[in-house]
Amino acid sequence: MTSYDWQLHPQAEALVDRLITEAIGKSPELAEFTSRLARQTATRLQDWLDCVAGPVTVDELAAVGYQRTGQPDLWRHPGAQLPAVVVAEHYELALRTDDIAAFATSYARDTGADVPAELQGSPLAGYRRVVVSEQNGVLLAGVERRSWAAGTVPQVFSATQAGAAAEAWRLLTERPRALTGAAGVRAQLPAAHRAVELVGPDLAASYFLQAERAYWQRHNTAAAVQHARQDRLGLGWGNNDHHTFRSSRAAFAPLIGFLTLLGFRTRERFYAGAEAGWGAQVLEHPGCGGVIFADVDLTAAEVDLDFAHTELGETGRYGTVGMWCALHGESLLAAGMHHLEGQFSFDELTASLAELGQPSMRPFSDYPYLRQAFTEAEWWPVPAARLAALAAAGQLDPDRAAEIAETGAAGSHLENLARRGGFKGFNQTNVSTTLLATDPREYRR
Repeated sequence: MTSYDWQLHPQAEALVDRLITEAIGKSPELAEFTSRLARQTATRLQDWLDCVAGPVTVDELAAVGYQRTGQPDLWRHPGAQLPAVVVAEHYELALRTDDIAAFATSYARDTGADVPAELQGSPLAGYRRVVVSEQNGVLLAGVERRSWAAGTVPQVFSATQAGAAAEAWRLLTERPRALTGAAGVRAQLPAAHRAVELVGPDLAASYFLQAERAYWQRHNTAAAVQHARQDRLGLGWGNNDHHTFRSSRAAFAPLIGFLTLLGFRTRERFYAGAEAGWGAQVLEHPGCGGVIFADVDLTAAEVDLDFAHTELGETGRYGTVGMWCALHGESLLAAGMHHLEGQFSFDELTASLAELGQPSMRPFSDYPYLRQAFTEAEWWPVPAARLAALAAAGQLDPDRAAEIAETGAAGSHLENLARRGGFKGFNQTNVSTTLLATDPREYRR
C-alpha cells in the first residue's frame, strides 16, 4: 500500500494567500463579500475556493509544489489541500457552490446588483460557472465542480447528455434505502453501475455525494442550521471536506465495492487502537475530488489487514461503529452519514452555533495546522424491536436499552474543521478517545 505521509506546505499556501490578498485589495466588492462571508457563515474565503487566477509565474508555482494539469495554465498541488491556480493577467476567485443560480441570485439580492444574465454550462454538468462581480480587474465567480477533467471550460450538454444526467441523478437520489445489512448494500450496486454507464464516474460520484449530504442534513439539526446560514449566500455545502459512512462488518466489503464502482480510490487506512475497536478506510475520487471516510469495527489482529478488500466476519461483540449500525442501520441505507466535515473558522463556528442552540464537543484535534470537533450528537429514535434484540443477545444492557427507548440514541454530527498549511491529512492520535466518547451505549445528553 502507498504510504500517505501528508506534509505541511506553507509556501504553497502563502502563494495562494498572496493572490487572494492582492485581489481583495483591488476590489472593495470582494472585500465586502469576504466580510459578509465571515459574519454570516463563520468561514473564510479560502474555505470555499475551487480555483484562483492571477499574475503568478509557472516558476513560482513549480517551486512550491504545484503541477501543471492537462488543461492550459491550470495548476494543482497533488500533496496539499489548496485551490487550483490559473496563470492569468487578471484576478479571479471562483467559489465552490452546490448551485450557481442560487449563488448568483443571493449575491444580487445582498448587493443590489443585477442578476447575471449568463449561467455558463448545463445543469448537472462537470463544470459550471457564473461571474457575479467584476471590479478593477478582479472577478468573483461561483462554480459547480463535478469533474476536474473539465478544467475551467463550462460543459454544455446535448439533449441526450442532459437526459442521461437526469436519469443518473434519479437513480442515485432514489435508491431503495429501506433495506438492511450486506444484502441491502449489495442491492445498491446496480444503481451505481447504471449511473456510471450514463454519465461516467466523475459525475456519478458527485451526484451521489450531493444527494447524501442532503439526506444527512434532513435529520441533523446542527447541519440544517449551518446550511441555512451558508445558503443565505447561495453556497450550499461547497465547503465540504469529507463524508463519513459507517458500516457493519458484513456490509463493509459491499460498501467499498459500491464506492469503487463510482470511481473512488482507496487512500490511507486508519486504525484507532485496540481499545477503540474501530478503523476506517479513506477514499478519494480523482475526478470529482470527493473524500470519504468508511468506518467499521476492527479487532487488534486486523490492524495490518487490507480490511477494505476482505470479507469481515462477526466478532461476537459490537464496537462503537457496529453498535451504531445495529441501532440505526447502514449509512449507505436508511441511517445516512454519521457526519459531514466542513471547513470553517473553528472558534467562530463553535461560538455561533452555541448561540443558536447547537453546542460542540471537546476538540479532538487542536494543532496549528488542523482543528476538529463534533457538534453534540443529534438524537435519533430506535425501533423497539432492535433494542429488544440487542438486549436479548447481550449486546446492550437492558437498563440502557430502556433508557434509549425513552431518549433515543446518538445519531449524527456536523464536524467543524480548520486546515492550515495546506495539510491534507487527518489526526489519528486522539480519534480513539473521540470514538469511545461517541459510543451510543455511553453517550448521553
